[in-house]
Amino acid sequence: MRKTLLTTTIAAAAALGFAAPAQAATGDVDRPFAMTYGNSQTSGSIHFTSGYTASFSGVVHAASGKRAICADAYNGSAKDQGYCTDWAYAGGPDQVLKQSFTIPLPGGVQRVVIEMMDENGNIVAELSCTRSVCTRTI
Repeated sequence: MRKTLLTTTIAAAAALGFAAPAQAATGDVDRPFAMTYGNSQTSGSIHFTSGYTASFSGVVHAASGKRAICADAYNGSAKDQGYCTDWAYAGGPDQVLKQSFTIPLPGGVQRVVIEMMDENGNIVAELSCTRSVCTRTI
């Protein structure tokens, strides 16, 4: 009887929007990534935590012109906007981006999007990474 009453109460509360508090994702995962545009390239890794956070570490190398990378985190339509590297110039040093993200929603950070920009600010390559896979979108 008690178990039935408790189950009914929990189901009713969930239906009314009184669901349990948000839960973070479970298990830490390291997701390596790499992307090229012509001979320019970026690579690094994303560490998805068992909490609501992820950390990003990447480097961009320009083979011609100048390139930069930017990274943002998502959970559905929620976004934690990150930063971009300084410009990497052909023949110059690579540029590094280290970034932490937090999204305090169920599942925490679910996806990190990395964009490679050209000297005109155009996105020339884009990669979307989850805990299980990175997919080239541009």
